[in-house]
Amino acid sequence: MAINSSNISLELAHRLTDVVNAAWKSGEMLEKVTPTTASLLNYWFGEGFCNERARNFHEGQRQAILNIIYLHEVMGENCVMDAYQGIIPELMDRADLAQLAKPKYQMPKYAVKMATGTGKTWVMHALIIWQMLNARHEDVESGRFTQKFLVV
Repeated sequence: MAINSSNISLELAHRLTDVVNAAWKSGEMLEKVTPTTASLLNYWFGEGFCNERARNFHEGQRQAILNIIYLHEVMGENCVMDAYQGIIPELMDRADLAQLAKPKYQMPKYAVKMATGTGKTWVMHALIIWQMLNARHEDVESGRFTQKFLVV
């Protein structure tokens, strides 16, 4: 199944990483996420905390976590099409729009491609913790966070 015929999904991943890294470096990302998320990100990736621990997320894990949180919280992605339109709108004419319009893509959907042994489980744990803690700390349920998970 191809979303497109010209690898724009790879371009999306590269551009997203560039956008996220700029937002992280400038501090903009921490200003646009929930206080719970900001605390988690500071704990996981803040220099002060990382210097005190012997074990930290490696760069690939860090990037996966930041990219997903950026899509969900900063961009407010509601479907796969939102990610494409928000990050690479100038390439939408090369996307398979009929494919992206299918029902299975009409929800927030995140994928991380990591090689065997690179810590996908740690990324999954971090994302579950992020979702669960945000769901528990919401004053009014937004539907953006959950405490229910199915891990297969």
